[in-house]
Amino acid sequence: MKQLIIFITLIMLLTVAKTKSAEIIPVWHTESGAGDIQDMELLKGGNQFIVLAGEGPEAQIQIRNTEDGELVRFYTTPISTGSKLQITPDSTRVLMINGSFGQLRMLDEQFTTLKTFNIESDSIKIIFNALAIDPVRPLVYLSAYGGQYINGKYQSASKILAYNYETGEHFKDLTEFGEYEYTVINVSNDGKYFASINEGEAYLKVWDLETMKVISNVKLYDESTSDNWCEPKDIQFSKLNSDVIYYSGFFTKQINNKRKNGVFKFSIISNLNSRIVEDGLYDGGKTILLDHEERVFISEPSYIYVLNLKNNLLELTQGLKNVIHAGEKVIYSTKNNSFIGFSTIYIDKFLFDRETNIESEYEEEIIISPNPTNSSVNIELNCAESIINYQINDINGLMIFQSSVQNLVGNLRIDFTSYPSGVYFLSMICNNQPQIYKIIKEG
Repeated sequence: MKQLIIFITLIMLLTVAKTKSAEIIPVWHTESGAGDIQDMELLKGGNQFIVLAGEGPEAQIQIRNTEDGELVRFYTTPISTGSKLQITPDSTRVLMINGSFGQLRMLDEQFTTLKTFNIESDSIKIIFNALAIDPVRPLVYLSAYGGQYINGKYQSASKILAYNYETGEHFKDLTEFGEYEYTVINVSNDGKYFASINEGEAYLKVWDLETMKVISNVKLYDESTSDNWCEPKDIQFSKLNSDVIYYSGFFTKQINNKRKNGVFKFSIISNLNSRIVEDGLYDGGKTILLDHEERVFISEPSYIYVLNLKNNLLELTQGLKNVIHAGEKVIYSTKNNSFIGFSTIYIDKFLFDRETNIESEYEEEIIISPNPTNSSVNIELNCAESIINYQINDINGLMIFQSSVQNLVGNLRIDFTSYPSGVYFLSMICNNQPQIYKIIKEG
């Protein structure tokens, strides 16, 4: 078996450390030049981003540089308030929802329209308010809402449906028309699931996309109160495990008597729900999963929050006023670890500084061998503790083993023989610091 020794460098303090709190660092600021921004997305490669700027017949589709925010080119075209866009999986086209129409466009100079689709109804005026592209199938899932007057009273109507964006043809209705608007929708990165949350008396619904059947329908409102209105803000699937969903907003049904506002984690398999950083004083908003999902970045109209899932703490609370414009949406570039946000006509680029300043430090080697393994691993420790408490979690975060050993020889040996093949995480306290190590079990 191939032997691989992983040297994990741990930074441990010799003297009293002077730390600097996490902070937001502005990089550049610009304006759209065409009116209020509706949406924006990063383009392939991370060097440019696309912007829907303005509303009405003189609105623009813009391409801008991520490095400095400069306008590269634009195309004037009618755009409605609330229009949104996403880049297709092949990165060559863009899907837009523009009022009552959906559009598939090229990313050429004129953003040529390839397909147009809409809901035909004689009685209900419908507009699209959210979209999510299937990464596997040529489908776009759309949330549509509208209404009609019945006996002089306006009756709202909302539904979720799917179109084949290559042909422009209607594929399937996932729901019938209902009263409450589906404000957040998304598709898992592997194309396995689709999920939605509606406002008002909210439900988290999950579809299996092989069968197109609902497999989870979780009530998020408290029916025992008269004021049970819920406001979902975002929904994301974990890229590490598509059976896990992160969703955010205000929901009247409390989980474990924690706050009703925030970011919540739902497991499709176990049907369990929990609030992230359960006692943290923060609000739910648009979310970005960072650092292999060890952090959640939240943007809402007045604040930015960063949740540290590894340490279960609220790492940053940053007011936006007089700092940056990022209250409506933020996009993240892994290429240079930077963020671009917008609010009304303004666009800002900024950094999130995770780092701490340390006056004096030294390095110690922790050696894990063999890794990958098909039996046992040996871990050479440099820990001061006389008793080592450790636990093993699987890739879903479920604890599968927990134990304590005396640290007599600076060595820990763990037998993985009985465990199925996969990725595991060993966590322990070493020199008063929490440490986590990744171990791969081969067949």
